[in-house]
Amino acid sequence: MLRTVWTIVFAVIATGLGSAAAVFGGLFNPYSGFVNGVIRIWAKSIIKASGIRVEAEGLDRFDHSKAYIVVSNHQGNFDILVLAQYLPFTARFVAKKELFRIPLFAQGMKLAGMIAIDRGNSAQARATLQRTIDVLKDGVSIIIFPEGTRSKDGQIQRFKKGGFILALETGIPILPVSISGSRHVMQKQSLRLRKGRIKIVFDKPIDPAQYTFEERNKLVQHTRDIIIKNFDPEFK
Repeated sequence: MLRTVWTIVFAVIATGLGSAAAVFGGLFNPYSGFVNGVIRIWAKSIIKASGIRVEAEGLDRFDHSKAYIVVSNHQGNFDILVLAQYLPFTARFVAKKELFRIPLFAQGMKLAGMIAIDRGNSAQARATLQRTIDVLKDGVSIIIFPEGTRSKDGQIQRFKKGGFILALETGIPILPVSISGSRHVMQKQSLRLRKGRIKIVFDKPIDPAQYTFEERNKLVQHTRDIIIKNFDPEFK
């Protein structure tokens, strides 16, 4: 219980300070080294405060100077922190619109270049798609969780196709990422923090040029198969 309270208090303070710094830096350039540094320090500091150990594999499997559509499974709240700490290039999350309603945090996310998505509004979704394409053309990677939400039972759910269609339209390679252990650390709809480890595995990029638009389901399945291959549901 003490670990949980300490981590939550620290995370609230770190998020407030980080959001304020992101607002300041984002006024000049949302994709600057300063803003990138703020995001990484924010994530790393909360992980360290929690006492959770993280193991990273596969950072040598891809070119750190290129832009990617980062596709990851979603097991728990710590997924965002682990990705933010270990991705070695400028990357921004595509996040649900509800997160953009939290005071200060919302301003920090917007000015840091995070992208809000409203799946219930088709016009808004099209605008989001165009903005995402523009971000990718600027050499900034995007991070998506194609399951749409955190897994309830720990199993990897069906993938939505939006990010894969984006890859086919832009030619930007997909970087498959598997995260294990975060569900055991903090379960869905619970703030209780448990001791444990998290493992993040990066696989080789997938070239969407190998697939036609008609073969988009094959691209989705191939990516999902890779993520499942590197995922360990018992890791903790």
